[in-house]
Amino acid sequence: MLEAVGCIARTHDFGLAGLACLFGILSGLILARFFIGRRSQEGLRFRALANAPIEGIVLEQHGRIRDVNPALCAMADVHAGALVGRKLTTLIRGLSMTVSDPPGEYDLILADGGSRAVEVLWRDGTEPGSHVVAVRDLSVETAAQHQIRRLVQFDPLTGLGNRELFESQLQKVLALSDRATVGVAVLSIQLDRFDLVHEVFGEQTSDQIILLAARRLRDCVRNTDTVARLGPDAFAILQPLADKPSDAAVLAERIVAEMALPFEPSGQPITLSASVGVALYPDDGTTAAEMIDSAALALGRAQRDGRGTWRYVDPATDAALRDRRSLEQDLREALRDGRLSIVYQPFFRTETMEIIGFEALPRWDHPERGTISSAEFFAVAEACGLIMPIGRWILAAACAETVALPHPATLAVNLSPAQFLLPGIVDIVSEVLRDTGLPAHRLELEITESTLMEDAEDALHVLSGLKALGIRIAVDEFGAGYCSLGNLRRFRFDKIKIDKSFICDIDNPDSGAEAIVQAIIAMAASLGLEVAADGVATARHLALLKTLHCGFVQGYLLGRPGPAGFSARLAEEQARLMNETVKPLAAR
Repeated sequence: MLEAVGCIARTHDFGLAGLACLFGILSGLILARFFIGRRSQEGLRFRALANAPIEGIVLEQHGRIRDVNPALCAMADVHAGALVGRKLTTLIRGLSMTVSDPPGEYDLILADGGSRAVEVLWRDGTEPGSHVVAVRDLSVETAAQHQIRRLVQFDPLTGLGNRELFESQLQKVLALSDRATVGVAVLSIQLDRFDLVHEVFGEQTSDQIILLAARRLRDCVRNTDTVARLGPDAFAILQPLADKPSDAAVLAERIVAEMALPFEPSGQPITLSASVGVALYPDDGTTAAEMIDSAALALGRAQRDGRGTWRYVDPATDAALRDRRSLEQDLREALRDGRLSIVYQPFFRTETMEIIGFEALPRWDHPERGTISSAEFFAVAEACGLIMPIGRWILAAACAETVALPHPATLAVNLSPAQFLLPGIVDIVSEVLRDTGLPAHRLELEITESTLMEDAEDALHVLSGLKALGIRIAVDEFGAGYCSLGNLRRFRFDKIKIDKSFICDIDNPDSGAEAIVQAIIAMAASLGLEVAADGVATARHLALLKTLHCGFVQGYLLGRPGPAGFSARLAEEQARLMNETVKPLAAR
């Protein structure tokens, strides 16, 4: 910046330099005489200068506007009479012309309350506290820069981001993933045999197909995803928050299906297909370049395996996903055909060893895979959206079978985290109780403490609704997860179940499990909560829990899970336990 202008900064762009030159010339030819004259002469000279159409000019003194030129009035869309006498900061936001406010970009406040980016330069006037301020409109320049940025970062045909913008977005998302531990998927998409379409139908039809393909891709993704065009027939999608392979798989399958539908750019249907390659962070890459390259490799696998398909980078991932998809289909058929079942494991009051209730444990006997545990097929149900119908069926079937028992037993049913936070879970439980006739006080719902950590506010709302129905709430697997004493105070639980891993480790004197169990029981007693122990497998386990005054026990030593209709065996089971377990322990 020219020192003759009296500006602080020395380095500015071409616009500032040009304006500085103008100020230098004006200060040499006009401003010298302008500032030397009397006050009345100063005003005349200023107006002569101010009528120059190049820039807006303001004369101010002690922070208030004394005069402006027509160019400045047009720039702010306000007449001079409305500006004279106002504070300068009401026209140029934040400009006080102190050392802390160097020349540069500011906001010119418009008559309608909006603002316009301007560049501001000034120099001291001849009178104390006076300044001459030059203002240059940057709106045209800003619009030009925006247009240049669009040309650099966006595809002119589709309006999608190009490779440069895609890589920039991917770098930002990967940086976020490192801090927040969220998943990222990159999908590389290519239209199959598009070069043949271009050759047969020409450029105009080809462009129309690309536009339609871009529109379909936008419709496939969420607002948080980024779609880009990387080549004549190549696209890419950035999918943040894809924390499991099935998230990207669902999107890839949707894209393949959408691209297989006929295109009709001019009324004539043209059938194409698309191949998709999927890369997952961090397994397939930790940088933007690695992720894009991995997605391209996966795309190559898809094209080799046949057009109109999609693949991961790793064949093992493909195999695992195909196995999961097969299991999902089998689960749908099992639910539809009534091939899911429930077994019941009794739990006992420790002091009297009487059976007081049963825990409902769902089972799936697969014709080829054998018995599949509830933990495994619940994970599958959550991934494919079956958790609500399966959870409702389990609850309804267990309540109906419990009502049919001659013994007024309590029923315990587990709710998975996804099931617990589903909208309407309180209404579902209420409807099941009403339809089956099971009294609410006989139903006990078990949730893990990790469920509460998913969304504490929603969890509190759901728990309050369930408690209002009159049912009981138990914390399952206590001690294995967060173990927050704050949660025990905040949420209205009725019971905590000590995780079975602690009971199993009681026999190991170096594990500290016995002390932990004792502490949990004492803590529960002080909070007025019932406590139950799961996994009781030996007589020593039972003896210790009796000594520690654990209220309820459950485990293979006391009773294995059995099918519905075992109520006739209740008395027999009770007698066996009293004879085989209680008496030998008493003799000791």
